[in-house]
Amino acid sequence: MSKILLTGMSASQASESANNRSLAFAGVLNKVLVELGHSVDWIDPDINFSFEELNSYDSILVGISPITSLAANRTYGALHIIDLMWDSPKLKFFIDAPQVNQITFSINSIKSNQDSFTKSFFSYRKDYKKVVSDEDLKLRLLQCVDKLANDTWPSVIYPSLPWSDSANIKKLLPINVSNLFAINLDSFLFEEIPFNDQRRDKWVVDTYKTDWAKSTIKTLVFPNFSMKWNKGVTDDQVFDQISRSSGVLITPYKKDGTWWSYRYVQALNALTPIATEWKESIKLGQEWAILAANIEDMSQETRKLLAMAQKDLYVGAVPEKERAKSILESMLGLVKTEENNE
Repeated sequence: MSKILLTGMSASQASESANNRSLAFAGVLNKVLVELGHSVDWIDPDINFSFEELNSYDSILVGISPITSLAANRTYGALHIIDLMWDSPKLKFFIDAPQVNQITFSINSIKSNQDSFTKSFFSYRKDYKKVVSDEDLKLRLLQCVDKLANDTWPSVIYPSLPWSDSANIKKLLPINVSNLFAINLDSFLFEEIPFNDQRRDKWVVDTYKTDWAKSTIKTLVFPNFSMKWNKGVTDDQVFDQISRSSGVLITPYKKDGTWWSYRYVQALNALTPIATEWKESIKLGQEWAILAANIEDMSQETRKLLAMAQKDLYVGAVPEKERAKSILESMLGLVKTEENNE
């Protein structure tokens, strides 16, 4: 089987321990690739990697984040890898979080003000001192940012929902992104878990920060609680909250719309009804277009039936394992089959 490097600019992209607490797209990629028998080195990007070391991999997956964001604390090492492998067909990018337009803004921000690339504000970043002290290295990484701004990118992979429209995401990325690939790997995450019938009249919310969440909460009577009440909360703790709730609110984002999240899978596995942006999710059926206030008015048994219907529709709309395997391996250039190019 193939040897794959999985890394990125942020902890969610490059850190296994971070994904053990809160599963992100990189964690799903690793899980699926390992399950399929591939060898995956899931590690921090290393600014000392040589071309020869990198070229020994069959595929290199680098997560892209907004370069100026606080979360992108592994940016320098990731840019080093991108620069060395730019012309290699082995290099692929992936994005794993909403607010995709911030990637474009951050690239343009660095390009217009190169001094901000190594300002003291970023001193916490891995390899900061090395980049600041080595002018040639700094210049090379800045030239890589310029490539991201102007040259045609390698293929970009992102996690999709069964109702996602890749055109919405593509328009938020730099115009030089020509190959954008959507994939859903949820078939590897579905579980049959005993239904918890000890439910409280409450909602759990993935984030309170969006206008959609704020406006939806105003329509509800039941109390609502955050799925993660502090940064240390694990996925197991989130699932426990979801499984004891009447429903979950999973927010869309202003520019991106709905975005894949492990919270969808957790709610489906718990058979807890989901309320999200119905104008998008209605593509799966009417059960995915019910407003949160209407879910609240249902009996517990009716909510369970709704959740079962939502799961059936969702499972039926995403690729089964074998198909998902073929799509993923094709995207990564590991097999020669038709790509799922959107």
